[in-house]
Amino acid sequence: MLHTVATGTALLASLAATAVVPSSSLASAPPPGKVTVTVVSANGSGCPAGTTGVSASARGASFKVTYRAFTASAGGGASALDFRKNCQLALSVSARKGWTWAISRIASTGSATLRSGASATQVTSFYWAGDSRTGRVSQAFTGPLSGPWQRVKKVATRDLIYQPCGQRRNLNVNIELRVRSGAAGGRNVLTLDSTSGSTFSLVWRRC
Repeated sequence: MLHTVATGTALLASLAATAVVPSSSLASAPPPGKVTVTVVSANGSGCPAGTTGVSASARGASFKVTYRAFTASAGGGASALDFRKNCQLALSVSARKGWTWAISRIASTGSATLRSGASATQVTSFYWAGDSRTGRVSQAFTGPLSGPWQRVKKVATRDLIYQPCGQRRNLNVNIELRVRSGAAGGRNVLTLDSTSGSTFSLVWRRC
């Protein structure tokens, strides 16, 4: 079930994480106990109020963001502002004390109509509030392309950005779509899916 994203601290998902966790200080599975995902804010041209939803897996291994109005377009009568759309989310994830987590993989699903000569990009960046380190995953699309698409990018182990142990900080996630019509005629479009959207897999470890 998806819940509408609302500004504030409305709880969007409560998870029962019952997986057995290895004794090692590194563990990909969620910690035992209750894990919660809270949206602190959602802003941007790609996620107007009431058009974005968040759900989480039953075991706390991932969360999914869906969008009902996240479309960038260029050419064919599109406005000068339509070529770029973005959505900035501030998320809070809480779990048992003594654990921390990071984004380990991002899977995105959408559709595209790109004529020959057109191109597009989808960029997802994420960082902890007050931390200069930023993770970034990008996808490139080149026309001709028509129909649904799905892209999966894994974050290298050396690039994992964990929440600082013992601190409660929001994770800021910015998703951006850009379309360039180039020499192509007509309208060119890139959309994030209203059902599957973006799925963020999480990796956990003990502090």
